[in-house]
Amino acid sequence: MIKNIIFDIGRVLIDFDPDTYMKSFGFEPEKEKLLRETVFGGPLWRDLDRGIKPVPQIREELASNVSPKYREDILTVFDHSNGTIRKREYTIPWIRELQSDGFQTYYLSNYSLWLIERTRDALDFLPLMRNGLFSYEVGLLKPEPEIFHAFLERCPEVIPDESIFFDDSAKNVEAACALGFHGIVFESQTQAVKDMKLLTEGRAL
Repeated sequence: MIKNIIFDIGRVLIDFDPDTYMKSFGFEPEKEKLLRETVFGGPLWRDLDRGIKPVPQIREELASNVSPKYREDILTVFDHSNGTIRKREYTIPWIRELQSDGFQTYYLSNYSLWLIERTRDALDFLPLMRNGLFSYEVGLLKPEPEIFHAFLERCPEVIPDESIFFDDSAKNVEAACALGFHGIVFESQTQAVKDMKLLTEGRAL
């Protein structure tokens, strides 16, 4: 019997959209691609999510990865990267609907403290959740199995076989399923609700 719903946050409960954010600067295409990949596509963004380096160090390492002529631009892109985040209107109603149907709701997300502090308005649903875990709290990232173990330590009432994990990353869902969770790759709320219904009714997805 499914009792728990565990959500990834970015691209599931909120928008994380570096592409639209980057276009807002009006950079020429080649420069835009370079800066986007440097900030969001490289290991330093993952280090930020992991919480293993001070933010000033990450800023300097990002700036050192591009030509000096791009230094101020790369730092501006990084410093205002909360612009990648937007609220989704369905999030709070969906969480409340799940709870009214008897499910406990949780979160498990690769997310940095630095970005949390800058996107609290978009994360206004967190107080509705029973519990959860952010990657920076434990220095681990999905799809590493250890972060799922850390989540279960944080939330000992959660039994994997009684839980559905939603994530937009197939690799993260596969990692959760390998540990006994039911997993659904998130594409849209409509699709997720449909797939959840099939799963809870005991039919194969």
